[in-house]
Amino acid sequence: MAESRRPRNLIPLLTLAGVLAIAVVVAIVLMLNRMPAPAAAPGAGSPSPEASGASEAAPTPTETEAETEAPTASEVVLGADGFTIVADDGSELYAYEWRGDADAAVAALTEAFGAEPSESIYEGDGTHFPDYTSYTWDGFTYFDMIPTEGGKSRDEYFVPSYVTVTGADVSGVAVTPEFDLAIGLTADEVRALGPDREVEMSDGEPRFFFAIDRINGTQGDAELDGYSPWVNTDPVDETVVSITYRPWSDL
Repeated sequence: MAESRRPRNLIPLLTLAGVLAIAVVVAIVLMLNRMPAPAAAPGAGSPSPEASGASEAAPTPTETEAETEAPTASEVVLGADGFTIVADDGSELYAYEWRGDADAAVAALTEAFGAEPSESIYEGDGTHFPDYTSYTWDGFTYFDMIPTEGGKSRDEYFVPSYVTVTGADVSGVAVTPEFDLAIGLTADEVRALGPDREVEMSDGEPRFFFAIDRINGTQGDAELDGYSPWVNTDPVDETVVSITYRPWSDL
């Protein structure tokens, strides 16, 4: 039997196919070697790049508060014409004149002291002095007259409003009278400050009056040149227990 033979053109084709297969394998290996390794997923609690950048750019709470924090009351200063609420940066928050609007005064004091006052009625004599509504914070009381139908107007009364201080401060807000007066001073210390008049009251304690020359006119025409400090002392140890701002009068 004759020996079978492969076609001569089949050998070159097989050789070419083998070369192409090897080239494909080499190309795949090179491509895999050039691909970047996958990035590791961020661990729990690790901020993303976007979050980290935002955190660094945002202002701190302290900086924000410093920019927006409004001044707060630090002192109530009493004087001849009224009282002034002064802020912790030295600016004036509110100024009240003794015949000014009571509602505005109570609102300003409430904001300064950070608490609502207790209210009560203080009876006058119906002629020289009206009835008053007293607004009391711990250490400070503001009195304002109660108008009556057919009675005197606010402008006709000698003392339409006044203030009594019984503490050095109210909720950390200092209360400052004139002439270096202060709650707790002894009678001798008050005398050293040069009061215009000293009067012994019925229970024996001395009462001191300062700046009595601020009044022009009489009670009838109620022409005021300012209020004066009235200093009351305790009858036992003769220390200052209250300072009242109201017009001086011999009555």
